[in-house]
Amino acid sequence: MKIEKVCISNYKNLKNLKMNFEKEGKVLDLVVLAGINGSGKTRILESIKDYFESYIDIQAIKIINNLQIFFEKEEKECIDKIGSEKYFYSALKYFSLNDKKENLNDSSYLVIKKNLLILPKIIYVPTEINFQKMDVASTTLVQEYNFINIVNTNLIKDIPSYIATKMISAMLKNKNEKVGDVQKKVFDEINEIFEILDIDVKAEDISQDGKNMPIFENSSGDKFDINELSSGEKQLFLRTLAIKMLNPENSIILIDEPELSLHPKWQQRIVDVYKKIGKNNQIIIATHSPHILGSVKKENIMLLDKDGEGKIVIKTGDKFYDSYGQPTDRVLKDIMGLKTTRNPKVFKLLEEAGELVDKNEYESEEFKIKYKELREILGNKDEDLLLMDMDIQIRKKRGLKNVESK
Repeated sequence: MKIEKVCISNYKNLKNLKMNFEKEGKVLDLVVLAGINGSGKTRILESIKDYFESYIDIQAIKIINNLQIFFEKEEKECIDKIGSEKYFYSALKYFSLNDKKENLNDSSYLVIKKNLLILPKIIYVPTEINFQKMDVASTTLVQEYNFINIVNTNLIKDIPSYIATKMISAMLKNKNEKVGDVQKKVFDEINEIFEILDIDVKAEDISQDGKNMPIFENSSGDKFDINELSSGEKQLFLRTLAIKMLNPENSIILIDEPELSLHPKWQQRIVDVYKKIGKNNQIIIATHSPHILGSVKKENIMLLDKDGEGKIVIKTGDKFYDSYGQPTDRVLKDIMGLKTTRNPKVFKLLEEAGELVDKNEYESEEFKIKYKELREILGNKDEDLLLMDMDIQIRKKRGLKNVESK
């Protein structure tokens, strides 16, 4: 299941907004929403989540927004038998792999249970997640299917139990193998997700104090539990493992500001990390990070901007340079519309000094004061100041030649 088109009529000040998540007739597996604060990136993610949460009320869907969905073959067959997308979503909402919920004799539910082996999910990862201290992990975590999943404190707290349960399950399935070998396979599978980041920290063990908490180790041999990870490491490990724990396949994953607390070198590769989780998913990201934009092709980017009347407009890859592989400066200027990557006050001072040079007023007291201030701030090797020096020298030589010719 993937989103082909989004049409937002009126949602939290977003009005008459249309987006096409297709390229040359194929639905995009990755969509990156970029733009200034207040341009609506987060609200678009929320509107998608709310669409699926409010599908039972048809009127609410029409008022808020509408999505055009691409369904896999098996999903289409189920919808044809059920009769409508509405009842399909409704059945998924109340579906449980363990058949422990009530109202499961519904005909729509029975059609899905009989015909659909892979159940799609909606996974929403908000910006702010409260990482509370974790003390004990269960080795018998039972994971029931949920159609709509929000990565929040309640889900995050199950991660240690997910790892511990996965460990016990692997041991029971591989009784003839050594415990250490089975344990290594489980942690290799977890750590493999992060290999592309060249990260210094890896999950290595389970605590032997009866709490079954995951133990991490760095390249120096220091060991610490999951609570002692840095803020960036928590964002990286816990957000990512929460998604992996949900086993997404044919699903839609909405991630708001994945760059939060991450070092730029991790931001450059975080999209590839998310791509490695599950199968055949559609990932929709809202970001401010030029490092993330520089890691994806322009056809995957949708830039949210405001026109002269303050209305949100969408610019697609056809309207700006390809950001993939470009340096951060170019991404910031060409894609994100930043006038300069310098401190704005220093940039203004450079502009003012440059204007005086253009007027041949480089001997004036005003220029000397500005030039001295720039030298104190930027030093002797700044590229723009070196170019300014060359320009002045050329102008001086030209002036002498003009005097000699007279």
